[in-house]
Amino acid sequence: MKRTSLLLLALLVLPAVASAELPSGREVLEKQEEARKIPSFQAKAMLTTSKAGESNKAPKKFRWWRKLSDKTHFVTLTRFDEPATIRGEGVLIREGKDQNDVLLYLPHFKKVRRVEGQSQSSSFFGSVFSYSDVAMPHADDNTAKVLREETCPGEKLQCWVVEISPSSKKIRDRTGYSKSVQWVRQDNWITVAGDFYDLKGKLWKKLRATEVKEVDPKNKKWLPHHVVLEDVIKKRTTVLRLADVKVNVTIDDTVFTEQNLANE
Repeated sequence: MKRTSLLLLALLVLPAVASAELPSGREVLEKQEEARKIPSFQAKAMLTTSKAGESNKAPKKFRWWRKLSDKTHFVTLTRFDEPATIRGEGVLIREGKDQNDVLLYLPHFKKVRRVEGQSQSSSFFGSVFSYSDVAMPHADDNTAKVLREETCPGEKLQCWVVEISPSSKKIRDRTGYSKSVQWVRQDNWITVAGDFYDLKGKLWKKLRATEVKEVDPKNKKWLPHHVVLEDVIKKRTTVLRLADVKVNVTIDDTVFTEQNLANE
């Protein structure tokens, strides 16, 4: 009888101990945000998009500048160099609470246009990425719950599997996502895989991030250099590659102005 009581006690206590070891969803969101908080960053990048059964489109090469505009939010400038048909085109993203200001410059029209809220979930220059995907996600924009712990996809490292949902309708509309399930590395809090669901709850995109490199050893900052995003509905895939990454560099605030955006 005593042995049976001890067994029952163990069955009751052990699940509670195991669940207590999981971080809270909020903790994961905050750790992720801190991991992404590189004060300044610049790089060369390339987007290659392909569709099932078709040959790859010509890669689009661009330069990227990003900088913290306050303690939380970033400003990001993207300037395309190749192919010649889009040379000089650019996007300026100014992040804010609940909403982002996205400005698009097309040299052919010699005009800066604003990409409004819901349109920010649309394709970023013909890729599977959206304008919203290019902006940084923030802890206050989402709620989360940790589902389980397991080995990261394709790796020997451990991940937290986390379900993340927008914290408001405005953010749902801007991102186009009802929720995502992400595999977050336990050692550096970087998302290395994810399933993203559309506003109807249908699986829309699958993400895989590799070549995760430590770009700032002193502050323990890591950055994926190879990201694959697949649109499972339209059967399209975009590969993002980063090169010549430099962090904590001096970038003048004038880089992130509308005037500079329109300066080819």
